[in-house]
Amino acid sequence: MNVNWKKGLVFVSLSVLLAACGGQNGTTGGTSAGSETPPAGNPAEAPEKLKDPVTINFFYNGYSGSLMDEWKAKVKDKYNIILNPYLNENIDNLIASGVKLDLIAYSAGGLFKAMDLQLTSDMSDLIARHKFDMSRLAPGVLDSVRMYTDKNDVSVMPYELNNNVVIYNKTIFNKFGVPFPKDGMTWEELNELVKKVSRVDSGIQYRGFAYSGLNLIYKNQMGLPFVDPASNKSLVNTDAWKKWLSTMAGLYQVSNNDLVNAKEDQLFFKEQSLAMRGGPSPLELLPPAIESGLEWDAITNPRFAGMENVGSQMNAPFLAIPPNSPHRDEAFKVIMFFLSDEMQAENARAGRVPVLKTDSVVKEFGTKLPFLKGTNYAKAVFADTIGKPIRVTKYDGTVRSQLSAAIVDVATGKSDVNTALRTVEENANKAIEAAMKK
Repeated sequence: MNVNWKKGLVFVSLSVLLAACGGQNGTTGGTSAGSETPPAGNPAEAPEKLKDPVTINFFYNGYSGSLMDEWKAKVKDKYNIILNPYLNENIDNLIASGVKLDLIAYSAGGLFKAMDLQLTSDMSDLIARHKFDMSRLAPGVLDSVRMYTDKNDVSVMPYELNNNVVIYNKTIFNKFGVPFPKDGMTWEELNELVKKVSRVDSGIQYRGFAYSGLNLIYKNQMGLPFVDPASNKSLVNTDAWKKWLSTMAGLYQVSNNDLVNAKEDQLFFKEQSLAMRGGPSPLELLPPAIESGLEWDAITNPRFAGMENVGSQMNAPFLAIPPNSPHRDEAFKVIMFFLSDEMQAENARAGRVPVLKTDSVVKEFGTKLPFLKGTNYAKAVFADTIGKPIRVTKYDGTVRSQLSAAIVDVATGKSDVNTALRTVEENANKAIEAAMKK
């Protein structure tokens, strides 16, 4: 098994680009992804392979793999396009140096930086000209993308999803005689379960649950807006956000499940004293943990009571084409390559969540990772669907950072929920006002 999983994990880096913050395959509300209407007219499809080679300057934020040479070879063979990558460079310095970019890949958190630097443009004309079938995208993806601008255009193209699950340690549940968690649990039910497995035994503190707070804020399942796009004022001091914050911070107010900020991986995979871990799972940490004795499985990401059918907000890395690129068509061909069934299936085999809904692609999920065999992981991953999207603003990140701090303050008793949200509102509004004056 050692050799097999290591071979499989080589393909994790083939996850087209960043494992950034980086959820989802379903939707509630909004238009269907298959309802994309191309611009008027019926332009002829551009030829697939170019007669003469074209070089594409490709900025790639967060690259950590080793397969760029393979990608370059495939793109050159298929389209006669030469990828000239700029990997993990400072984007501001790169632009200042005079480099003209044709294609960028960025994390979801870099969306508005890319927009501010004028590195994104509406791709509707390219979608029509190249007859790219938007109905292939997972439900909710297109609706979410259209909420990134006030024009509802397609300015970025996600290339993988960042779904949440809960993975759990069977040994801890068996040790304390507590039934395993189940699919479809609510956060309220999870909290009760956390109470049963958070205890000290033989000098070891067993915590019930931990998660990445910022990820759950990004993907807030209640579909709550962060900022009013008209006034640029924070929208967090509401009863709905109070319920959200009370629930999330409340998990860390359980006796013996005190907050361990940014230590959930250490506790779950190495020390194996954490019963349940939420958020996107770092699959590369599972094989060595399994070898050291971890017995595990996964369940679906919990949802709020009364909102069991409501999915998460999309949190996905994206590709975009700068408006002044002289090679927009060629750059879009590269996007088509990354969103092809072939590439999406290869990434799915390595455990990356495909942005396509194509059955043949989805069925490939995790097939190169034998440690997933016999688990509920794949089912749990695809259950984290995309909900009705909120209007995104460039100041959402400011509010999200303040909310992350609020979770800590409430969980540690430094502040109550009402005071914490008033503080978030005040601090966020001050920060937004200052940013607008720059």
